[in-house]
Amino acid sequence: MNNTIRKALIIGATSSLGTAICHKLAQKNYALFLAGRDISELEIMAADLRIRHNTSVLTEKLDLSYITFSAENFFEEVQEKFTDCDTVFLLAGDMGSVIQNEKNIELVIKINYLQPAKILELLAEKMATRHGGSIAVISSVAGDRGRQSNYVYGSAKAGLATFASGLRNKFLRRGVHIMTVKPGFLDTPMTYGMQSPIICVREKAAQSIIKALAKKKDVVYVPFFWRYIMLIIMLIPEKIFKRLRL
Repeated sequence: MNNTIRKALIIGATSSLGTAICHKLAQKNYALFLAGRDISELEIMAADLRIRHNTSVLTEKLDLSYITFSAENFFEEVQEKFTDCDTVFLLAGDMGSVIQNEKNIELVIKINYLQPAKILELLAEKMATRHGGSIAVISSVAGDRGRQSNYVYGSAKAGLATFASGLRNKFLRRGVHIMTVKPGFLDTPMTYGMQSPIICVREKAAQSIIKALAKKKDVVYVPFFWRYIMLIIMLIPEKIFKRLRL
């Protein structure tokens, strides 16, 4: 019988979806390493997970917006405290301000694309040395087509999805699987108060993502029907699409 404990690193653990994923993994007896902006919230989460699921949980403050943030330093901290991690969920992100100014553009791209890309490259390379590992990269349906309401965030998520696609191709023959996840509307603080049948319960979304990663899916939409919603949106001719207020 194989008693090896699975280890999962969750980057952006305090997000609504990240928290749901943490509990689902803890139920499966994963040892967890939680990284996020608010260390106080992380410690509360960790205590709850330990008590509720009797599993090992470590925490690390991670703020991708810091000028001094270093992907290399973060990677070294993970390696020192959480060796042989075999599963990663990258959920870090920020919608940013609705005001599309130069400062906001740089910050949104840094948080949603640049720093996550650096971290992913380091983690995938390390997994490849052990010829095994799985990474779920949380992008967004917002990256499938630019809209005036969130084109900076959407373009950063599109870049992240393309980066993940390249990593998937690069590391396939080295035993590392990278899955791109494109969530639609979830029941998060951002959608609080909205009444819509297309809003998905976060626990259900978390379960779908974990199952898809186990099946080594390449690209998944959560919920699944967003694949068809976005297909319709992608098929709208640009001449018409540019006139829509989306």
